[in-house]
Amino acid sequence: MAEIAKVLYIVVVDEEEGRDKGRGSFRYTRPVLQSTLQLMGCKARHAFKISRRVVEIIRNAPSIDTGILKEDKAGLDASKQNLEKSDGLGTFPSEKNGKDRSVPFELYKRRTTLVVRRETFLDVVCEALAEYKYVGPNQRADLVLACRIREKKESVTVLLCGTSGCGKSTLSALLGSRLGITTVVSTDSIRHMMRSFVDEKENPLLWASTYHAGEYLDPEAVAEATARRREKKLASIAKARPKEEPADGSTAGKHDTSQVPEGVISPKQMAIEGFKAQSEMVIDSLDRLITSWEDRKESVVVEGVHLSLNFVVMIPQSFVRHKISLHQK
Repeated sequence: MAEIAKVLYIVVVDEEEGRDKGRGSFRYTRPVLQSTLQLMGCKARHAFKISRRVVEIIRNAPSIDTGILKEDKAGLDASKQNLEKSDGLGTFPSEKNGKDRSVPFELYKRRTTLVVRRETFLDVVCEALAEYKYVGPNQRADLVLACRIREKKESVTVLLCGTSGCGKSTLSALLGSRLGITTVVSTDSIRHMMRSFVDEKENPLLWASTYHAGEYLDPEAVAEATARRREKKLASIAKARPKEEPADGSTAGKHDTSQVPEGVISPKQMAIEGFKAQSEMVIDSLDRLITSWEDRKESVVVEGVHLSLNFVVMIPQSFVRHKISLHQK
């Protein structure tokens, strides 16, 4: 194999998938490989050195010659023949055709590109990881998953829950940068988008502040809903109570002392119910967005006060295969 002066691209080919499929190969550059290594847990400075080491090994190792495909060599030879037909000024006779003008750049890309098989690529990266003490029983599996996420064959959704001012926005930006996820969305942005489709008079709850949304709810309806939930909760507790427990009325007395008089809802309870009602509206749109992101295999970081652990558990596993939920208190 003739030594290549510079390697800018490493095309990784999946032989088992075949070349007829659209996702049969993926082109890695050194920065893309560095981002992939950071996604699987490498430190930034180590990921830079490891990615540079991988390019060096693939460029210099004679054994990598077995990973280059014959059809790619044939394409390189064809590009060389096309270059010989050009005039002495570096342009092609038919300059009216825009495709001809890009041939020199395409030839440059081919000259700086190496095509390797997937297994060869994984072996080289694992070898470089071992040099920097990144070893473990699941090392190869983590690398394969990181590659699939970077190649958009899989996706990951990061959900950051927490109250206002706890650092969700800062953490989401840091996570997006560290993991190489370019889509970072706030639930406040989703709520603002929803407001553009609904007039304030039609849906004042959506236009209200998150912590003042309870002012736009009907106190009587909230009282009835609260009473129904309380009755349902007490009924479930009564069913779960052991039969041998003495029914002396002590337990019922405890529940009676915590009950609020019928028809009376405190301002605190109204604020909580308003927050829940607005969160349900935002989460409904967020659920559809997550579904579309998953269909496109696009990774995303979502943060906001409207998120809750109940929503995280509620997401179907078929929609989001890899979930990371960081709940802050």
